[in-house]
Amino acid sequence: MVFFVCEGCNESLKKSQVDSHASRCSSCHSVTCVDCNITFPGDTYRSHTSCVSEAERYERTVYRGVKKGDERKSGKKIKLNPQEIWNNLIMEASERKSDAPSSIHSHLDTLTSCSNVPRKEKQFRNFASNSLRLRSNDVSVGLVWDFLSKLREEKNEVKAKEKEDKEREEEERKKETEEKQQKEKEQKETKEDKEDNESKDSLEKNSVAPLSKKRKATDSVSPSTVSPLNSPSKKCSTKILKGLLKKERSIRVSDLKKGAVVVLLEKGYDVSASWWREGFGEVLEGKKFKVVEGEVSLK
Repeated sequence: MVFFVCEGCNESLKKSQVDSHASRCSSCHSVTCVDCNITFPGDTYRSHTSCVSEAERYERTVYRGVKKGDERKSGKKIKLNPQEIWNNLIMEASERKSDAPSSIHSHLDTLTSCSNVPRKEKQFRNFASNSLRLRSNDVSVGLVWDFLSKLREEKNEVKAKEKEDKEREEEERKKETEEKQQKEKEQKETKEDKEDNESKDSLEKNSVAPLSKKRKATDSVSPSTVSPLNSPSKKCSTKILKGLLKKERSIRVSDLKKGAVVVLLEKGYDVSASWWREGFGEVLEGKKFKVVEGEVSLK
């Protein structure tokens, strides 16, 4: 139970005794809570329905929980117990008493000074017959309970709606995150596929296209258009083959022959059938080249 001290005469008072004391004490302009040392001028003490916990009060500097005074600084909400929630509801009912019948306005104000108002109807009627000095079968007791029950239902509906909205927002946020991740994954796969295709196209362009050009050049150049000088020497043939293989890591034997023919014909050498059978083979058997499964590369 919350206790207050009169700032005028320093008398200790229960919450339910403050009003009657203020009417007797002319210097009672404000009261201070004994537990939290907060001063409440006028009738603002009515809103003080919960105070520091026993752990916070007695442990003091070694208390590790979130202090009520530091609630705003920490940004954390302190969870209220059911009785504190019910007391806050009674305070709200007193503030909204204009919505209630005029016959129970004074009873609502009286309830705000009580910190142990029961939350169930049967116990509430017994409490009202004692604290409000009403009979248990009095109509006013039913009106007060109906008004408080109505406010509690409205609070529960608002709370349920907020919870539903929060769950829906979390579900939408989760769905958006999954869609974003899926989209990023698809973009990444598309990019990788594009890079693979570009790499493949580049490889085909570097290996196949030059050889196809050389084939066209081979078809277009004939020995009759070039004045034959003599057959190429082994040294000359080796130099030409090395030049072709420097551009490519490895070339098939047939493609390397055709490429060599193009270069030799352009230089005016006579490429006879004997060179195909003997000269080219001798060059490939040299120390400069390596033939593996029909592919020629430099050693």
